[in-house]
Amino acid sequence: MTNLFYKPKDAWVGDCIPYYENGIYYIYYLHDERVKPNEYGEETTWHLVTTTDFVNFESKGEAILRGGPDEFNWNIYTGSICKDKEGLYHAFYTGYNADLMVNGKKAQVVMQAVSEDLLHWETVKDFLFTSDEKQYEIFDWRDPFVFWNDKDECYWMLLAARINGAGEHRGGCTALCKSKDLMNWSYEEPFYAPNMYITMECPEIFQIGDWWYLVFSTFSDRFVTHYRMSRSLSGPWIIPENDDFDTRACYAIKTASDGVERYGFGWIASKEGSTDFGPWEWGGTLAIHKIEQDINTGLLSVQPPEAVRKYFTQKQKISEFINVNSCVLKNTQGIQLHSDTLGAALTQAPSTDFSLSMTLCPQDNVTEFGVALHTDDGLEKGYFLRFDTMHNRVVLDMWPRAEKGRFQWQINGDIPYQIELERTLCTTQVYKLQILREGTICVIYINDCVALSTRMYNHREGLIGAYVIQGDLNIEETTILI
Repeated sequence: MTNLFYKPKDAWVGDCIPYYENGIYYIYYLHDERVKPNEYGEETTWHLVTTTDFVNFESKGEAILRGGPDEFNWNIYTGSICKDKEGLYHAFYTGYNADLMVNGKKAQVVMQAVSEDLLHWETVKDFLFTSDEKQYEIFDWRDPFVFWNDKDECYWMLLAARINGAGEHRGGCTALCKSKDLMNWSYEEPFYAPNMYITMECPEIFQIGDWWYLVFSTFSDRFVTHYRMSRSLSGPWIIPENDDFDTRACYAIKTASDGVERYGFGWIASKEGSTDFGPWEWGGTLAIHKIEQDINTGLLSVQPPEAVRKYFTQKQKISEFINVNSCVLKNTQGIQLHSDTLGAALTQAPSTDFSLSMTLCPQDNVTEFGVALHTDDGLEKGYFLRFDTMHNRVVLDMWPRAEKGRFQWQINGDIPYQIELERTLCTTQVYKLQILREGTICVIYINDCVALSTRMYNHREGLIGAYVIQGDLNIEETTILI
């Protein structure tokens, strides 16, 4: 299967557990068939898809067999894979069965499976690891991430957990457990407890150069994947100014590396009712970003993997730009757009999936500028990538914003944009964009450092181009590939 974004037939991609070996990325993921109406993550287990280039995918089917209705692994959730010194692979995963109790309480448990080839897994029947109920709560005990710590000479396990007795909103932490043999684990003080979140899902640790990175995802103050950075595993952990990888739409990003490059694997959520107006759902379609480190600051950013960047190859001829309430002047690099109010230069959007690349250079007198996608010649509908340089952010907007209400003013005019899709952006004079559209998914990369992912259900075809409010905007190097 060749796609920009992978989705299994008749199912959805949940949290990913990526692992790299011998030129192959093994992407285990929570396979959700949504077996019950309005329920998510029921009767799930790990499935496996492999890739070498992030656009060609081979499904290997179910990787870990679920247990029966009287076993904790009736539902199998997120975890990690490590390789022991003898070459045996260990998958640590979360088990949950609402009908089973630990000490009279519902509990999430850590379970284990082993494999010799990364394809065939057998659950270790006598391994069941629960919270101690002293430091950590019994229910939130999930998403184990296991790795060998050379300095400590033992295995470490990080977990999404909650401090026992903590407040409901701020008690989330990254728990730490240790083991010499992957079977017997000790409970340690929390690895990271910032007193900021309900819980911190899908924790992961990796190192690039002199920096260590802690990655986790939250759904409380923001629905997003965060990272922290430190010179040492023992901290202190720095919160970067821009501590996320993508928008709310792309969740639970976990990473894997071939030893040179590192990539992030997340899922772009679907929306209920397959409409722009529906709420976000759990699970969706696999999306992959390349993660880059600034060698001077250690800060992380994202860009498209090379095969994703070059996925579309056929150039579509750009027809003459439609001038909307503006003055358009051609120059050697492209066009200059001027308007005293709202003006745009638009061309025909492809009828198929596409890549749109362009460079936007706003002049100092610009109030706002951006990109219009799947709009009309009056800019009455469609999607709008809006650059708000005054507040150092880029946002995604759409019209209409909601189903019309009874009154004319009931159009979500008090919601200035899709707030869950806002990204912080350093102000510059040049914004290089690549916009990828496949099916209902759109991922926008800005200056090869910022990603903005979303779903687009309601609008296709129409017109695409750039707009400006009160000022001058240079539009250069516009290319449409299909």
